[in-house]
Amino acid sequence: MKTPARKIRPTRGRHYRSKIGSSKSLRVIHAESLLERDYVRLCNFDPIVVKIYYQPVGIRFHYNGRKRRYFPDYLIITRDNRYCLVEVKSKEFVGSNLNRAKFYAATKFCEEKGWSFIVVTEDQIRLGFLQNNLRLLNEVNRHKVTPAITAYIIAMLNHLGPQTISDLRKACNIVDASLFMLNLHKLIFASKVITDLVSQPLNDNSVICGLPSEEDACG
Repeated sequence: MKTPARKIRPTRGRHYRSKIGSSKSLRVIHAESLLERDYVRLCNFDPIVVKIYYQPVGIRFHYNGRKRRYFPDYLIITRDNRYCLVEVKSKEFVGSNLNRAKFYAATKFCEEKGWSFIVVTEDQIRLGFLQNNLRLLNEVNRHKVTPAITAYIIAMLNHLGPQTISDLRKACNIVDASLFMLNLHKLIFASKVITDLVSQPLNDNSVICGLPSEEDACG
């Protein structure tokens, strides 16, 4: 499974290629479009996704009297051991006859294996401010947490209840402000605290909630 079913070739001209490091199951995940890049970023954030592989299988199908081979973009494996084959596609291309044939073949392939097949578009991947906020969180994800500080932040949050980032930082004033923000962002990225990343940019007015009792308070 670690070896893709199709070799990712270098790009020339207008086609986009990128390698995304530190992905869940592999050191590097390939993306062949900006939308794929954003999808991988979303998977790396999603705590339900434990493994992700790129172009893991080739599926044979017929179209217009010709034998063809289709390589879905990703396979994700979830925490509860569900397998889902994923095609990342701009919604303007989803309905083409060729893509319909590909997706039908992938659906049948997955039914035989007990997997599921989904097509995701920018409507699911680029919700509101989500991608902008994930880019911000990714900038700090390479840094190490300070366990004593993260434990202190969680303890204060559990004691005080939901707080804006500004108020929580003031309540944790024994911690250097920059270290507070770094460790708070790491907690958000690890889904150990909750905030709304879709409706607004992450800022001092964002409300942070602890787990699990205050989850509903985040709206």
